[in-house]
Amino acid sequence: MVVILLAAGCGKGDLGGDATADDRYGYGPKPDKSVVYQPDVVLVAGGSRAIRSVSRDGFTYVIDGNARGVKDVAPGKIMFATSEAVGRVVKVERSGGDKAVTLAPVRLTDVVRDGHFKFDQPLDLEAQTFSPLPDLLGEVVDGAPAGGPVVPDAAQVTGLGVNAIGAGDLRLAVPPIVLAPAREPGARRAKSIAQKVGDWDVVAYKDRSKLGLTASHGTAVKRLKVDFDIQLLLRNLRAWGDIRVTNGVIPNPQFRIDGVEGLAITIAAGAEGGLEDNKKAKIELPIEVKQPIIIGGFPATLTETFKFLVTTGFSAKNGNIKATGKWGLNGPIGYVQSTVLTPTFSVQDSIVESIRGVSIGVEGLVVAAEFRFGFMLGLPVAGAGPFVGIVASVGVTNGSAAGRIGMPLPVGPGVKCRGSTLVLTVRAGEGISVSAPLTKAIEHVLGVSIPKEADFIKKDIVNRTVVQPDVPLCRD
Repeated sequence: MVVILLAAGCGKGDLGGDATADDRYGYGPKPDKSVVYQPDVVLVAGGSRAIRSVSRDGFTYVIDGNARGVKDVAPGKIMFATSEAVGRVVKVERSGGDKAVTLAPVRLTDVVRDGHFKFDQPLDLEAQTFSPLPDLLGEVVDGAPAGGPVVPDAAQVTGLGVNAIGAGDLRLAVPPIVLAPAREPGARRAKSIAQKVGDWDVVAYKDRSKLGLTASHGTAVKRLKVDFDIQLLLRNLRAWGDIRVTNGVIPNPQFRIDGVEGLAITIAAGAEGGLEDNKKAKIELPIEVKQPIIIGGFPATLTETFKFLVTTGFSAKNGNIKATGKWGLNGPIGYVQSTVLTPTFSVQDSIVESIRGVSIGVEGLVVAAEFRFGFMLGLPVAGAGPFVGIVASVGVTNGSAAGRIGMPLPVGPGVKCRGSTLVLTVRAGEGISVSAPLTKAIEHVLGVSIPKEADFIKKDIVNRTVVQPDVPLCRD
């Protein structure tokens, strides 16, 4: 059940058929006195039913030529057909009796001049829809490092937003996905969705108690193997927001997520060739879980999106490492009245105690992931609006089986140094949610500038390094 609060009223109301069960691309807007749009916004009636098809790249929408408002769609205007079909018009072409409209990403304030959007919404992940995003314009590779750090630093790779790990990283986007005008009925409540991304097999999954990612990496020669599973543990997940737009500015947005209870991770990796097999990979996973909503006459989408990063640091051939950990998080996450809300942290299963592996050198592995919750409007590939997310970075290190590297003598028979770094960060902001490589591609293809995403807050829940407590030399 959707519970929406707004002074001017609530519910789906008289939308001329826009707010029907046909919400493939979100609900459509309607004129409403509680929302004042920017003067160049054109509202197109009909909601998802007015959309005939969408291009592979997600920027061109074929719109019913008879839909109310479509005759006013022209380059330079902002077309608003549904919460997922809104953007600055770059080009308009005839497609039979319909119009093919190419859109560029816009911010929430490009669309709304004045409005007050207040919601208190339970998020039932089992009822929400998995939505693969469109073709992200192919694969972008900056060049993979031949070697890599012996011990990756988890604290340096938590920036999974705009400024993730620097030059020399491997960034992958998905192979083409076609957004058809109709979807399989069973896919709307699927519990998981699989995606092949380069050498990675990735599965995103959900139910009422967790939101998770499983990824497995392997090449044809199987020199590097990486497997991990990371879960955000949930109970009675809920989104609350109070977002006011005044004269095209969002002065003090408030957005809170309740019901995140913890984080669990299992990671394992092995390398046949040691240093030469090391890899850094940042994967913008093109999958989101979405729930369309309407506040008064204004349609938006509540989303949960995923992304992850992996760095391996093997110093010797035939090394391997594995570990598991679980941590509790108690309390809301977000920002209210300029106050950052961070949950109370606790250790439930120590990851450093679980580290296992055999190698004659030091081996390390970092896995970082971001789970983001957003109040979004715009193109699925570049949604805009306030968001709050949890960035989790876990690094584990396992010492040499021959003794501590760098010591004149081994620490002792059978004793190895083990350590872990855990960084959990609350990150929130507003703007267009799109990766840096994709931003460059959009700007090149469409010939427009894409505004950067802006962070409101960034605060650590925990940032700490733990080493094997019973070996003092490991801590020197």
